[in-house]
Amino acid sequence: MGPDLIIADEPTTALDVTIQAQILHLLAELQSDFDMAMILITHDLGIVARVADKVQVMYAGRTVEEGNCEAVFDNPLHPYTSGLLRCIPVPGKTQPGEKLGTVPGVVPNLVGDLNGCMFRNRCEFATESARNF
Repeated sequence: MGPDLIIADEPTTALDVTIQAQILHLLAELQSDFDMAMILITHDLGIVARVADKVQVMYAGRTVEEGNCEAVFDNPLHPYTSGLLRCIPVPGKTQPGEKLGTVPGVVPNLVGDLNGCMFRNRCEFATESARNF
C-alpha cells in the first residue's frame, strides 16, 4: 500500500520549461499510477491553470479564496486573486510588450496581532473602518 497524497512544494521553481514539463508529467504519472491526491504548492499561476482541478489562493498565510480552478480564474471573488491574475500574461489576449498589472501596496508585517483581512491595506474596496480594524 502506497501513500495517499503527494505534496509537491514549488517542484518547478527555477527550472527551464522543458524540465518543468518533465517534472509535471512525472507527478501526473505518479498520481495516476498510485491513485493519489496531490497538493501542488506554486507561485506559477500558469502551471496552476494547466494542471489543477481546485485552487486555494493564500495571502499572508491565510486562505482568501478557494474553489474550482476554472471558476476562480474566470471569476475571482477576492481582490488579491484578481490582482494576481492581472499580473500574468494571457495567451491570445496580452499583446507583446503590453504592461502587466501589479498588486499595489506593501506586504503587511506578519509579526504580532493579525486580525481581520490581511489584504485590507492594499485593497481598493476596503473601507476606512476595515483599514483601522
